[in-house]
Amino acid sequence: MQNNFNMLIKSYYDNLTGTSKDIADYLLENPQTSSALTITDLAKKTNSSISSISRFAKKLGFNSFQELKINLLTSTTDKKESNNLFQEINSDDTLKEMAKKVFTSNVSALNATIDTLTQEQLQMAIEIIASKNSIAFFGLGASAIVALDGYHKFLKSDKTPLFANDFHMQLMMATTLRSDTCAVIISHSGENKDALKLAQKLHEKKIKTIGITSYGNSSLTKIVDLTLLSISEETNYQDEALHAIIAQISLIDTLFVLTAMRDDKQTTDVFKEIRETINGTRLNK
Repeated sequence: MQNNFNMLIKSYYDNLTGTSKDIADYLLENPQTSSALTITDLAKKTNSSISSISRFAKKLGFNSFQELKINLLTSTTDKKESNNLFQEINSDDTLKEMAKKVFTSNVSALNATIDTLTQEQLQMAIEIIASKNSIAFFGLGASAIVALDGYHKFLKSDKTPLFANDFHMQLMMATTLRSDTCAVIISHSGENKDALKLAQKLHEKKIKTIGITSYGNSSLTKIVDLTLLSISEETNYQDEALHAIIAQISLIDTLFVLTAMRDDKQTTDVFKEIRETINGTRLNK
């Protein structure tokens, strides 16, 4: 599952409390030592209990402490590389070096994000989408860019996509959705009050929802039916949300491709019709 273990913990860290935060601190500060500990040893080192360690592992999306330990061991094997996942841009860098660091950081965000995805999450996401006729996309601010991208992509599927750029229009849309529609809600922090209001309204309407956020255990994750994490980190000249957008768009790409593969015949027919329509708008050469 996770290879970028430290990045995963950081995505949950702000929403951890008490014993869970103490365990996270110890793992971040002692990665190599921690990978050799038993669950009993780690409980003693962190002044916690075996059940607390197990709950912590499950909060991070692992099925057990053993699975967490295996991924911690994998992560520490490549520790030097992981320290440079998101590279800082310096004033004495050449323009090409700056560009390379931007690209490298974006690639790192993608690699860290794919490491958090599980077969079970993808299966559940596709089951949610495949069981509905329409898919609505919700996102505000920078997240609206990702939501619009989802709308654009799913126009090429056999699902009817829905999107509105204005918050009040999104709220109206959420209020009037029918049971044959599912929804994707994008929020980098998972704490934006307007995004949470949309998620709550969809929950009240019993609309199946997929949340895309960079923070595990955020308020959004407690409302939606399924959470997909986008991993990112802030650097001197790039806010973490910029890295997150790259990862979030790739998650949308993944949902579209998996849906298209599942509904191959219908999607192919839609593709052909759209291609013929678009071709008709181009100048003949």
